[in-house]
Amino acid sequence: MRVSLFASACVMLAGALLSGCLKDPHLPPPGNPFCKITKVKGDLHFQKDVDSYRITYDKKGNPESIVRGIVGTSSPNYLFLYDQKGRLTDFYGVYLNPTAFDIWHRYSYDAKNRIILDSTYEFGEVGPGNVPIPSPGRPYLGVRNIATYSYDHLDRIVRSTDTYGHDTVFMTRLYTYNGAGNLTSVEERSDGGSTTISYTYDNKVNYHRLHPIWQFLDRDYSMNNPLPVAAYNTYGLPTSIILSGYRTGYFATTPFTFAEFEYSCK
Repeated sequence: MRVSLFASACVMLAGALLSGCLKDPHLPPPGNPFCKITKVKGDLHFQKDVDSYRITYDKKGNPESIVRGIVGTSSPNYLFLYDQKGRLTDFYGVYLNPTAFDIWHRYSYDAKNRIILDSTYEFGEVGPGNVPIPSPGRPYLGVRNIATYSYDHLDRIVRSTDTYGHDTVFMTRLYTYNGAGNLTSVEERSDGGSTTISYTYDNKVNYHRLHPIWQFLDRDYSMNNPLPVAAYNTYGLPTSIILSGYRTGYFATTPFTFAEFEYSCK
């Protein structure tokens, strides 16, 4: 599919998101307790071998890189790019040769600085100025997905569309939340049919709430963690999640059925 590059855009500065996204006083903004995810280990992307992510942050506390223990096809390291105002513009995966990328997300946003368009490219080169360009011999960038997002008054995703390589929308998802601030169901509509996925929760801190970028990447704005969770730390954050036979978990767009989390807390 040939699609021209959309203009680069961005999400809000993390500090602004932490203080301003949620308007309801009963739904405190993400960031409490002040902890950072530093390592995730498990069957990341459903690999046979246990893999790991080591996450680094910049001086502003924004994610800077995710480095894998095992780098291979469809299992890249990840980098985050920000503009001069500290806003995320790009999220992309590279191999050990950092000039070739596996996947590249570029974001466009609305007047409220919420991402409304995610243009996702695949298998290209990292061009001058850290922009995606076609690989040698290819006339244009391959497009993996075009996603759009709509939000509620609390700046949570309530509707998304994805093309998944098709010329038009292939999947539409509708997100429903309860009064406790948790996602109760996702209705997936595709090819004239629909499926609804429902969730139940613990009463602990959802690890996605430690940074608004984690929330957006996994479309998870819930206050608590979907069950089951095997263990927590003293801050009420999950340290072990075992989901085999239940559902799929996610971190930074990567699926897993079991994972261990490590944190750095102040």
